[in-house]
Amino acid sequence: MSSKALNRLYDLSIFLLVVSFLLVVPTPIFVNDDTFVYFNYARNFAEGRPFAYDPRNIPSEGFTSMLYMLLLVPAEVLRINPVFASSAINILALALSIVWLGQMVRTTGILPSHLAALFTWLLTVFTLSDQNIRELVFAGFESIVGLLCVTGIVVSVAYVLDEQRSAQARRRWMSVFLVAAFLAHLVRPEYLMVGAIGGAVLLWRSPDRGALLRRTAIFAFVMVVYYLFKFAVFGDLFPTGFYRKVRSSEVGIAHVTGWVRDYFFDCLLAAYFLVRHISILRKNLAWTVVLGFASVSILLFYTQTTPLVDFFYRFLIVPTWSAYTVASVGLALLIHSLISYFTSAHRAILLSRITYFVGLAIFCVLTVIHLLMQDYRSLYERAEQGVQSHFYIQLATHWRTKLSDPSTVTVVFGDAGIIPYALRSRFVDTNGLTEPSIAHLFRLPDGEEKNRLFIRNVLVNQPDVILDYNWSASSDLQEQENGLATMPAPVNNHSPFNGQMPAAIYQAYRDYGMVYGCSIHLFVKLHVLIRRDSPAGAETLKEAFCSHPSAYYFPEGLLVRAEGQAIHFPPLTDATAVNRP
Repeated sequence: MSSKALNRLYDLSIFLLVVSFLLVVPTPIFVNDDTFVYFNYARNFAEGRPFAYDPRNIPSEGFTSMLYMLLLVPAEVLRINPVFASSAINILALALSIVWLGQMVRTTGILPSHLAALFTWLLTVFTLSDQNIRELVFAGFESIVGLLCVTGIVVSVAYVLDEQRSAQARRRWMSVFLVAAFLAHLVRPEYLMVGAIGGAVLLWRSPDRGALLRRTAIFAFVMVVYYLFKFAVFGDLFPTGFYRKVRSSEVGIAHVTGWVRDYFFDCLLAAYFLVRHISILRKNLAWTVVLGFASVSILLFYTQTTPLVDFFYRFLIVPTWSAYTVASVGLALLIHSLISYFTSAHRAILLSRITYFVGLAIFCVLTVIHLLMQDYRSLYERAEQGVQSHFYIQLATHWRTKLSDPSTVTVVFGDAGIIPYALRSRFVDTNGLTEPSIAHLFRLPDGEEKNRLFIRNVLVNQPDVILDYNWSASSDLQEQENGLATMPAPVNNHSPFNGQMPAAIYQAYRDYGMVYGCSIHLFVKLHVLIRRDSPAGAETLKEAFCSHPSAYYFPEGLLVRAEGQAIHFPPLTDATAVNRP
């Protein structure tokens, strides 16, 4: 078999292995409320409301990744299960990332062909054995797509500095580098730091700085146009997540230190191999410099943020990937050194290739055995079950079937993902992820002015239904005996108040005409407040929102305790009741 054909076989076998493994192994599908924010934007885009979150058709940048959101639009056009679509995108992105890095270390001469194949095999084992990465593939977040874009930055830096390539080929890879940097920025804004690090390395090492600077000028022009577009559409240069997350806190430091603790051995292994093989890697060390500085910059960035939904270290996947990549190069060289020590160079190459294919075969056999020992269900079946079994989906779907036109009803709630996706109503997010006016309140100090602005931004939408958490420790039985639902104002670290909601908020809701409809007890406990003079009809709304099997009713209404005050929301049947002392 020719060397070129053998290399293609390496790439294809690894690609198919990663895809088939992720399709077969029953990694739990984690249906998270936040991922449905992406699905909401994608659905509204598909329905002719680009960048809007709900039927109000108000553009907002509540999605972190514009690129990822746009990739999901075709699935919404075709009415494909969004969790399945996002999983398929992530599976392909992860497989391409591994194969692309393998091609890079082979074609740039970092490793010879047989060791490059061994590298991709080792990187595959590292990656697929990481529970965090596997679960991220199916979690519906943008992290894996971002990984592919960052891989594009690293690969293109290596190719631009590859002296074996022609000047024209290197200039083409300069263009690829800038495209990858732009796309990485569209996935996560902080990935612009990775592009900047890669650009600095190219300016330092590239012999054709003139071509790089000309392309950088075009890149800068594109970035200016993009931000002018953002300002024209959203009225802001930053996504709402910037105002909610970019602030120093112990949460970010704990997130980073937790990652360092869990991945300490992997980082130590990568550092050891980098030092051990520095002489071999020196001829093309730029890509490791990009990976290293990118990882450090991202870790430092997240010590100055508040990552509110930090499942599976999704914000720190680039440092994880960097450690695995360098460790895989080092292990491939170590295995080759051990084989070479006991045999001739020619036989060492042959044994390295045999090691690759034997390891591949063992991995495939184990995967098949695992498949035969379980009750296999396809990814689409698992995605369907994951979505349909979610309590928010069941609740909001029931409400939707009871409303004649959900798009005319305005619902206020802090979980801005699944309920608005399934209900398709007008939706006001009190946590500010999809509401820019509320997101800007995170920067204000707590006090009367912040309360006033929050109340105004909620009530200006003329809400018909307000859903509120109840984290009260009191039991349902005690509440039933009293005939009154009593709760402290919930502590909500995702809201602009970053703690207990102020009493003024509930007083404003009561004064606006909100009354108690019912309570819901699924995975969480919710209280439903209904606007007494809603154009949709208070009784109609109560019949729709309180007819779910999990709903129950307190005849004396709801009492919220906050800041030493007690705000009483009378039941709809007794809407003239006064505030309880």
